[in-house]
Amino acid sequence: MKKILILAVSTTMLFASCGKWREKRDMTTSKDHNQIEGLLDDMFKTVDQISSETPGIKLFDNTCVDNIVIDTTTSPKSIMVDFGQDDCAGNDGRVRKGILHITYTGRYRTEGTIINVTPENFSIDGYSINGNKTLVNEGLNNQGQPYFSVAVEAQITAPNGEWTASWSGDRIRTWTEGYNTPINIWDDVYHISGSGQGVNRNGVSYDMNIDEDLIAKVGCSWLVQGVMSIQPEEGANRIIDWGSGECNNGFTVTVGNNEYEVNGGN
Repeated sequence: MKKILILAVSTTMLFASCGKWREKRDMTTSKDHNQIEGLLDDMFKTVDQISSETPGIKLFDNTCVDNIVIDTTTSPKSIMVDFGQDDCAGNDGRVRKGILHITYTGRYRTEGTIINVTPENFSIDGYSINGNKTLVNEGLNNQGQPYFSVAVEAQITAPNGEWTASWSGDRIRTWTEGYNTPINIWDDVYHISGSGQGVNRNGVSYDMNIDEDLIAKVGCSWLVQGVMSIQPEEGANRIIDWGSGECNNGFTVTVGNNEYEVNGGN
């Protein structure tokens, strides 16, 4: 009887252990990519806020910026946004430090303008970001909305160097709300489509495709809506769903018949 009991307990523990391992395996790529999406979107919002209809600066409400240097004598023109060397919590609650280098060939709203963003010793909430992001103003779509093509190559490193993940991709970023109110940045909303490839913290490669437009609001630090599919080089397809519009850093991941709910985290 004791042997049977021990075997039953051991089997139960084995199933529980396997379940936790499977969940961790299923979630790693999804969590890493969610971090990348959020960090790069935040970086873009800084560019959006600093860009202007005029040669000057659009309203930029961030008390953590130590210095902004604009050089309109070079070609392309450039902006340096310096958040300083120490962590600083902004009005949105996110902690930033480091420098963003921005070059631009024309005004933000002008068709054909090319904007390139390169971070230098830059981090958000302790996550270091390296790489570059290039935006091209493609003019107006059939609905009269401004839209941008976006090319990204990025690498993020978790706090204390715990892990590193990378991603590259091409996007279309459509300015769906707020483009008629240039003074008020907080009503800006963007819809994002596209695809890409990445490598998660464990060195596993994956392909990514946006199935339903991702929705980013300047007034929220995270994506608020959208559906994305991720296919690792090994394993089942993952479906990430950011919900129906709430600003809460939450999402669900579906792998086969299993669904996991995530609220932030790394």
